[in-house]
Amino acid sequence: MDSTYTGKYGQLRVLKTGFLSSDFVEQLEQKEPEDFLRALSGTAYRKEIDAFSGLYKGADLVSVVLNAHAMNTVRNAYIALPPLARDFVVAYTSKYDVENIKLILSSKKLNYSVESTEMFLMVHRNVPVGVISGPISMEEYKTIIAQKDIEGVVDALARHGYGTILLKFLDQTLKTGDISEMVVALDLAYYERLKAALRFYTGNEGLLFEYVKELIDVKNIMSVLKAIEAGYKDVSSYLVKGGNMTDSKLAEMASKRVDELRNEMPYRIDEAFDMYRNDPYLTYFEAALRSAMLRKYLKLFDESAISLAYIMAFIIRAEVERDELRLAWTNRYYGVSKERIENLKILKHLQ
Repeated sequence: MDSTYTGKYGQLRVLKTGFLSSDFVEQLEQKEPEDFLRALSGTAYRKEIDAFSGLYKGADLVSVVLNAHAMNTVRNAYIALPPLARDFVVAYTSKYDVENIKLILSSKKLNYSVESTEMFLMVHRNVPVGVISGPISMEEYKTIIAQKDIEGVVDALARHGYGTILLKFLDQTLKTGDISEMVVALDLAYYERLKAALRFYTGNEGLLFEYVKELIDVKNIMSVLKAIEAGYKDVSSYLVKGGNMTDSKLAEMASKRVDELRNEMPYRIDEAFDMYRNDPYLTYFEAALRSAMLRKYLKLFDESAISLAYIMAFIIRAEVERDELRLAWTNRYYGVSKERIENLKILKHLQ
């Protein structure tokens, strides 16, 4: 056993007390938009609110604060990381680079401004993203965003490896304006990297192996559901290898209607099917699948004290909090129906 796991466990155990309770987030939903950040300022979010309130206002400030706090929290997990855990944590958190690149590609397709793109990036203030997840610094992100078109973005990403992934789809994207193949390629590369980084180091990583397999299952199920909704029958090029569900099983699911898949799911998510029937919104399934998976694993990760799983529990909990606060803000600021918001929540199932 690497003795640095012991110190990391003690550090994260203390930091966990800073996570918000489900009750507190529920109370935020009742706040008027102008009181949302005021309420958050009495928590660990005060640092980010103070840092960015002079640069952003209103909804923009909320987006920046929530992203920055999540990345600050994840960075706490990354500092003094046990060497044996580093490869997997770096691979897992490279999802933020992937998320950022998707955002930039979408912004170029929609002709969004540099400013409206930059505020939504998952970065740790001006600290290089490489400190947390990958080789792209904030300054480099600014250069990438400043490119005039998708071709320029791909060229700017070439030195980071992502450009190589995207280059093979560039000609088709320029002809059609469709970035979906690029998005799929980024996702597939991410999961391949994640699988490659997971190894038995201390002998107690079996739980994480199972988690990654089910994470892939959820990704593939969502690809199947999106294909059904779009009228696609062949999903083979969208599937990630290495999950529990076989390609043939997923292809069979893709040949059916959404309402016929209730008993094909790895978890009982009847509520998602009921909601979808009345409000055809696929995100209900993503939230329900993710919630079911985290109910299964997060407590087990927390109980694996001196391990990589415990570190991952901390990172996942930070991600859930960010998503939950986004929902609370969406409810108050954008007036999304309370029923829809309630059925997308995860945090209440984990406490």
